[in-house]
Amino acid sequence: MLGVVFFAHNSIESTLVRLECFILLKITSMSLRLLYLLLVGLLISSTLLAQEPMPKTNSIDVNAKIDKKKERPDKPRYKTIIKNDTKGILYGNKCFEEFTQSIGFQYAVQNKKSSGSLNGPARFFHNAGTKTALFFTAWPWWKLRVNKKKKDCRKLSGDFVG
Repeated sequence: MLGVVFFAHNSIESTLVRLECFILLKITSMSLRLLYLLLVGLLISSTLLAQEPMPKTNSIDVNAKIDKKKERPDKPRYKTIIKNDTKGILYGNKCFEEFTQSIGFQYAVQNKKSSGSLNGPARFFHNAGTKTALFFTAWPWWKLRVNKKKKDCRKLSGDFVG
């Protein structure tokens, strides 16, 4: 009987010892985890504080996808008024060409006999559409402004006689 009690006593004692060890181990592992996290935090913060800021560079990222619409400026698409000859349009006069482009159109010269040029009715309807669009975008008196600027540009370049 004494041996059984001793065994029971040892069993209770060993359970208490195991429990104490478990609690001590648990506390130790929690404190080790906390200590580990603290050390990692200190290392990260010290490396971040010790680093110099990266200078801004104009380097190009090779893997970046380029949005072509944003990167390239849009070429202005001018409406065209088709003429058979260069008479009266000051073809090659930079002053007049810049003015017509600022309004939103340009003159195009097409020979009647060359391939790819518009025939009479097609050219008429094309020009009618362009002139109607100019009526609304450059206001009703766009033709008067063009004629006035044509005279001014001819005087500036010395093409004006009379």
